[in-house]
Amino acid sequence: MSFLAVTISEIARKANVSSATVSMVLNNKPGISMATREKVLKIVEEYGYSLPPLKKNNIKNKGKLQLAIYKKHSKVIGDTPFFQALIEGIESKARHNSYQLTFKYLSDNSNIDSIVSDIKENYIDGMILLGTEMEENDFEKFMSIDIPVLLLDSYFLNINANYVIIDNVSGVYKATKHLLEHGHRKIGYLKSSVAIQNFKERYEGYAKALFESGLTPDPAFTVDLLPTMDGAYEDMMRVLSGKLRLPTAFVADNDIIAFGAIKALKENNIKIPDDVSVVGFDDMPFCTIIEPKLTTINVDKNALGQLAVDSLIQMIDGKKRIFFKTALGVTLVQRDSVLPLK
Repeated sequence: MSFLAVTISEIARKANVSSATVSMVLNNKPGISMATREKVLKIVEEYGYSLPPLKKNNIKNKGKLQLAIYKKHSKVIGDTPFFQALIEGIESKARHNSYQLTFKYLSDNSNIDSIVSDIKENYIDGMILLGTEMEENDFEKFMSIDIPVLLLDSYFLNINANYVIIDNVSGVYKATKHLLEHGHRKIGYLKSSVAIQNFKERYEGYAKALFESGLTPDPAFTVDLLPTMDGAYEDMMRVLSGKLRLPTAFVADNDIIAFGAIKALKENNIKIPDDVSVVGFDDMPFCTIIEPKLTTINVDKNALGQLAVDSLIQMIDGKKRIFFKTALGVTLVQRDSVLPLK
């Protein structure tokens, strides 16, 4: 039995997955969930296994890109359809442009010297840093890296860097305007209790739409919920037990928060949309499965990933000037969770 076969077998046993799955992860093949990929790569790193050499093929790789996934608390980034589609977009666009894609999982404890050493040892040409959970001070240490670095899914006003983001302000502005146009004036906000830059921008869009209509956000209608389905459900159940004064509609930071809140509302005999309308954000696949189907803001997750790769390659090729911000547009998808009041 060869050394490589033994290595893959041992990794598979420790990760409790098949050898085929391990092989797909080690060779950067698509179709593996974020959670499984992370588990396998952590074992590889922990036990010092030698990664298999790249197989030769008829397509010459132009170089290597690294997708660095920064997990500060893992309460937002997870094995969800959103991040699966985002990573699939990154993988497919890298392959299309003949770049090899490697993965790196980072946290608050990640040492910048180790990150730089890894970049040099693996001849990385450019990094996409998935910074959804990042705060401004988390990103500062990455500014010393001497290869092109693109920050994906987060934006910091005070830091000159290269960004590809979602147009969060516009998205929730559209969601709130949709409710206003349907006669709602008491519009609440289902707000993540975990603060990230995306959610801050979405609240700005909500407030902007209200201000333009001569209204202001009512703190009594703002509900802080954990950004997980179970967490949002449990938090909403607690809030409802305290006799929350309900608005006629809610905008949610994302679909997951909306789903958890809707479940709690239903269990308290509050009908959607008859009693309360709800609009989400992200357009997750299960928006069309729940009852009622959720009106939400569609984000083309795959396109977001592809845009990040295109932008990074332009940086590598010197075709894109440094310090840019590119925002992916979003659209309102109308379904059944909003009731007109006029």
